[in-house]
Amino acid sequence: MLQISNLSSGYGDKSGYTEVLKNFDLLLEDGEIAGIVGESGSGKTTLLRTIMGELYRSDGDILHNGKSIFSRELYSEFKSKRILVRQDSLNILKPKYSVEFQLKKLYKGGKYLREDVDWAFMHLNLSQDVLEKLPAQLSDGTRHRVVLAMAAIMKPEILLLDEPTTGLDSSSILGFLNLLRDLSKSTSIIFVSSDVVPVFQVCHRIYVMKNGMLLEDGNWENLINRPYHPYTMDLVRYVPSMENRNLKYNPTDNGEDSECVFFRNCDHISDQCRTIIPYKKNGDHGYRCIRYPEWTHD
Repeated sequence: MLQISNLSSGYGDKSGYTEVLKNFDLLLEDGEIAGIVGESGSGKTTLLRTIMGELYRSDGDILHNGKSIFSRELYSEFKSKRILVRQDSLNILKPKYSVEFQLKKLYKGGKYLREDVDWAFMHLNLSQDVLEKLPAQLSDGTRHRVVLAMAAIMKPEILLLDEPTTGLDSSSILGFLNLLRDLSKSTSIIFVSSDVVPVFQVCHRIYVMKNGMLLEDGNWENLINRPYHPYTMDLVRYVPSMENRNLKYNPTDNGEDSECVFFRNCDHISDQCRTIIPYKKNGDHGYRCIRYPEWTHD
């Protein structure tokens, strides 16, 4: 479906080019929900914007069904197959038009299937009277759920979600995750979030990012039970549970940097970590840590 290989991209202005994403790889299968986790500023949004064709790529490629999305003949075709729901998505609703009017504008002829609306609204806990209201009459959380519903109703070939659970209460998050499970029967999804909890609940494969680099990827169960990178272990360690209810975060600062982007905050560093860190594969589990598995015995 979608293959990202050795992708590097970033932002350019009058002062020059700043590379953010560095040699990133990802494989999205048909009907798969892939998760990307990492702290704010790790390059997750940059990756989505590059897939949308909004940013310059300095290296690598993105293939859709084996063909580069950057090729002139495929660019327009691929553009119609993807939808990105941004972090500030609630602001895309036009203030002077009702939700239903804006929903109809998504369809040729202004006709939509009522059962699709009912399906999305049910999962996102939206009442039918929302259709008649103007965006200004809705809360920020409700507007965000409306945008998520509109994206789901369109059933694109590829759906890109940037921090989609921000501003949602726990019941709305649960309904949204059930919506994604249903939607994945016809749509491939990339779910980006700095909150690992919903990602691990719904995604099949998870990619861990930091400072624009891929540090680990694998099946969600393997990443929880046996992470290969100390940064991944730190992410899953603080997932809420009875066992870690009273767990305190103890920050680390080693006071210097190295080729490893987690060097400054890692509790398992050695002189090996000052060398170039290649990305390795153990079966279908990828990782960028030169001290694995030694660090797990520290």
